[in-house]
Amino acid sequence: QCVSFSLRLLAYTLSPVGVIALLLLAGVGLRVMRWHATSERPRLCDAVRRGILDLTPPGLVLIFCFVPSVSAFIFRAWSCKAYVVDVDLTTFVEYMRQDA
Repeated sequence: QCVSFSLRLLAYTLSPVGVIALLLLAGVGLRVMRWHATSERPRLCDAVRRGILDLTPPGLVLIFCFVPSVSAFIFRAWSCKAYVVDVDLTTFVEYMRQDA
């Protein structure tokens, strides 16, 4: 494993945000292209706002799909496994399951 667990955790939890941001940027880009192609041009901020509003429902569906798996991954990060260190069975060392 070339990447540490904390970096994998960060990437896994932030990837849905990136996907949704790309989706919204695509919606804004499409609206701005339509705005640029029309002869009568309302304000640019209206085109940007409509682009965001056009793709908000698919963004919410993506959030609904990503939340369970991302939450499970985050909570699984704190799951530890205990190892016995001495013969008296009184001293334990715990490591995260993902790192062990």
